[in-house]
Amino acid sequence: MPRPVHRLLTLIVSVLAGAAMATAAGAQDSTEPPIPALLESTFLLSTGRIVDADDFQGEGVILGTTRELALRDQSLTAPDRVFVPRSLRSRGLRPGDVIQFYRLERRILDPWTGERLGRLLLPTGLGAVDSLGGEVARVRLTHGFLPVLIGDYARPVEEADTLANLSAVGGQAVEGPVVASQDEKAILPPFDRIFLRTPTPMALTPGQVVLLYRPGPVEDGRRLPDVTIGRAMVIRVEDRIAAAVLYETYRSDLTPGDRFRSEGPGAE
Repeated sequence: MPRPVHRLLTLIVSVLAGAAMATAAGAQDSTEPPIPALLESTFLLSTGRIVDADDFQGEGVILGTTRELALRDQSLTAPDRVFVPRSLRSRGLRPGDVIQFYRLERRILDPWTGERLGRLLLPTGLGAVDSLGGEVARVRLTHGFLPVLIGDYARPVEEADTLANLSAVGGQAVEGPVVASQDEKAILPPFDRIFLRTPTPMALTPGQVVLLYRPGPVEDGRRLPDVTIGRAMVIRVEDRIAAAVLYETYRSDLTPGDRFRSEGPGAE
């Protein structure tokens, strides 16, 4: 099994273990996130974002690797070492700094309005700076979420990247559209990641649960009940975009344009 896949499976296994512990503790405190493990730093760093591409291009890329005869389309894995510019985001790197590798993928549109929301930033892996030399820093790969390739973008990880944004307001009734999934596919199983758009900034909060549904069809002039698709837990909130993780599914055909509404305390 390729190492990036193995590492991602290991990450999912740890999340599932956390889910089991959370389920056992759920009866004790219903205000706690249903799956606290989803808020751990490595999982957050493996979760994509919808960003303005201009802000995340040109920071620097993987320039090369210490591996002999490495090809640009050859996947790199831990503990391979790669070279990146010594300065990223106008910040000089130091040994021990954590680096996130990523690609900018498809454009994301609001399925309800057609508004351009940005590009999908898709993390491919993590590494740690182990030495500096000349104009480059050498980084040891520590995690692979997807194949890490020469040419992938690189950025230093900030403390805010590893912490759930608990400054979000949350605790209020919120509805809106599902705008995208991290992996573009027709069937979304549990623990896939999705992106939601709220009507106002910071309207959800990490750990909050949302119900995913599709309005019921109209038959003979009467609307049938909504179709419940599943539930997801919010893990990151940035302005009007929230990243969430499916943890309970009744159908696997969730698509952009389906709806969510908040659940839990305050979501009356």
